[in-house]
Amino acid sequence: MKPSFKTTTHIAAVGMIVYTLYIAARFLIHLIHPMPYHYVLWEDICERLILDILPLSLIIAGIGLWNPSTGEAPQPPKGGVEPVEASKPFRILTLCLLCGLAGTVILSPLYVFSIAGATPLFPPFLWRFVLAVAGIIWLFMLGNRTPGESVSLPFRVTLAIAMALLALPVILEAISGIALLCGNETVLGLRSGVLQTWVKYIAPILPLGYFFR
Repeated sequence: MKPSFKTTTHIAAVGMIVYTLYIAARFLIHLIHPMPYHYVLWEDICERLILDILPLSLIIAGIGLWNPSTGEAPQPPKGGVEPVEASKPFRILTLCLLCGLAGTVILSPLYVFSIAGATPLFPPFLWRFVLAVAGIIWLFMLGNRTPGESVSLPFRVTLAIAMALLALPVILEAISGIALLCGNETVLGLRSGVLQTWVKYIAPILPLGYFFR
C-alpha cells in the first residue's frame, strides 16, 4: 500500500526542516567563529548529502502530488488538481512563495558571484531562511488538505519537468562521486553544487501556478 498524500507531503516537510536547521546552524557557527575554508573530501561529501535533502524533499512532495491518495480505496478518476477550493491563507502563502522564488531568480545579479567560471545563485541567508520556513508551512498546509482523485496531464508534465530539474544536480554528484572513487578527478563535482543553487528556486515555481486554478 503506497503512502497517503498527507504522509508523503509531511515527510517532505520534515526533510525541509532538517535542511533549514542545518543551514541555520552552519550560518550561526561561522558567524560566531569564522573559519577559513579547507577542502576535505569526506567533509565535502557529507555536506553535499545534507544539502541534497532539500531537492530530495521537493521530489518526494512532487511524487505525492503526481497521484494523490488519501490511503483509502481508489476511486474512479474525475480529473483536476484541486477537489475543493483552496483556502484564502493557502492561496496567499502560495502567491508569496511564487513571488519570492521568482524574485530571487530575477534579482539574482544582485547576489551572485563567480566561482571558477560558474555563477551560483546565493541570496542572503535571512532571505533563504524565510523562503525555507514558508515552504515548510506550505507543505504542511498542503498535506492537511483533501487531495484530488487524479491530476491533469499538463500538471503531471509540469511536475515531471520540475522533478527532473531537482534530480539533475543529485545525479551529477553521484556520477562525480563514482568517477572520483575510480581515481578520475577530472569530473569532480560537474558543477552540480552551482546547478543546485539555481534549480531549487526555479523548479518549485513551475507547479505552484496550478494551485490558483
